[in-house]
Amino acid sequence: MFFKKTVPFILTLSVGIFSFLYYFMPHAFMQDMWDKASDWAIIIGGGAMFVGVISMVRAYYKRATNKLDPNRYYAVITILCFFVMTVVGLVTGIKPGSLFNDIFVGIMIPCEATMFSLLAFYIASAAFRSFRLKSFSAGLLLFSAIILMLAQIPTGENISPAIPWLKGWLLDYPNVAAQRAILIGIAIGQVATALKIILGIDKSIYAGVGGK
Repeated sequence: MFFKKTVPFILTLSVGIFSFLYYFMPHAFMQDMWDKASDWAIIIGGGAMFVGVISMVRAYYKRATNKLDPNRYYAVITILCFFVMTVVGLVTGIKPGSLFNDIFVGIMIPCEATMFSLLAFYIASAAFRSFRLKSFSAGLLLFSAIILMLAQIPTGENISPAIPWLKGWLLDYPNVAAQRAILIGIAIGQVATALKIILGIDKSIYAGVGGK
C-alpha cells in the first residue's frame, strides 16, 4: 500500500511543486535542476513507452487468441504489422528510401487519407443535421456556414462584394472570441486537474479506475 499510493503521491507532489516554482524562480540552480529533471523525464518516458508496448501486445494477444471475439483477426493483423515494422525498421533503418519508409508511405499514408475521407462524409452528414433551422442559434450557424462556403469560391464574390468582408468579420471576431473562451475553459480545467493530482485529491490515478 505504501509503495502503490504513498510513494507515487510524494513523487507527484514534489515534481509538481518544483515545476511550479521553476517558472517563478528563474535561478541558475533551478535551471540546472530542471535540466537534470528533463533528462530523467526522457528516460522515464522511454521506460513508459516500453511498458506501453508490452501492455499493447498482451492486450491484442488476448484478443487474437479469443475465439469468441469477432474482431480477433484485426488483432492478429495488428500484432503482425507491429513486429514486421519493428524488424524492418531495425534492419533497414528509417531514412528516406529505406524499406521501412517505403512501407510507411505506401500503406500508412493511403490508409490515413481514406480514414479522413470517410470522416469528411460523417462531418458533412452531421453538419446537415445541425444546420436544420429549428432555433435562432441554428439559424445563425446556418447563415455563417453559407457565408463561409460562398466566400471560398469565386461565385461568392460575384454574388456580392460583401461576402468576403462578412467572412473576414466572422473569422476575426465571433470565431476568435469563441476560440478564446474554449481555450480559457481548457486551461482552467487543466489547472484544476493538475492541482487535484498534485494535492492528492484525485487518488484514482494511483489505484486504478474508481480508486479501488
